[in-house]
Amino acid sequence: MITDTHNWRRLTPETIADLPEAGAVFEVANLVRTVQFIGSAAGNLRARLASYAQEDLKLRPIPGGYYFRYATAAKEDDALAERLDCYRKVHGGIVPAGNSDTGVAVRIASRRAA
Repeated sequence: MITDTHNWRRLTPETIADLPEAGAVFEVANLVRTVQFIGSAAGNLRARLASYAQEDLKLRPIPGGYYFRYATAAKEDDALAERLDCYRKVHGGIVPAGNSDTGVAVRIASRRAA
């Protein structure tokens, strides 16, 4: 079982299998540890991260893979709100891309004749 919860770990089936089946709040990041999503375990961290690792909508494949860290929490909703507030304070009021309700706006460039 993973005992050091504050260090980033690679999100793989092997590390997921070592996670506790307990309530927690977690962060998922890319290779350079840019946080992509902050979530709660809904009572079972192992099952929740396993579902995110298999879900293409939340975690699309990227070079270098994903990393995660977590903190166990008895009151997951409060811990999640606190973690999101801390993130917003550091990042100018925005939340990670995976937590955003709106998609990224796509700008279509006009084609110029050569």
